[in-house]
Amino acid sequence: MKPGQQALQYRGQYLPVTDILYFTSGAGIVPVVDQVRAVLPPGSSSVKGASVVWINKNEKDFDVAMTTLESEYSKYNTKLAVSCIIDDARMNELGTNKDINDAVPSFRPGTMAVISGPSDFCAKAKKYLTGRGYQEECICIL
Repeated sequence: MKPGQQALQYRGQYLPVTDILYFTSGAGIVPVVDQVRAVLPPGSSSVKGASVVWINKNEKDFDVAMTTLESEYSKYNTKLAVSCIIDDARMNELGTNKDINDAVPSFRPGTMAVISGPSDFCAKAKKYLTGRGYQEECICIL
């Protein structure tokens, strides 16, 4: 698996990064799990909190990494929020799903958004997040 060219190149003005939103679909969860493991242990980064919003069309699609994600949540439950949402992100507009809107935290200085998944999802997710007030330079695509 090879990350995209924009992989974690934070260009925002708000340093340090204190919060990360991981917005993912499908197999995009694989690099997200690795990122969660890297940024949440005490002393490993400036990140104080992370949210994972994982969207899949079918419930069975969550099986690919659910056990691992649950394990990370049990270790860092005060720093990690996980939302698994069933939605056909390729067909539906992300902003029409109340669960997605509720799970995505509002942008605030120090927040970085990381998008991971199929390219059409990434484009749609970036549009959604900028519409929610996330600045483009604070959004990275894996």
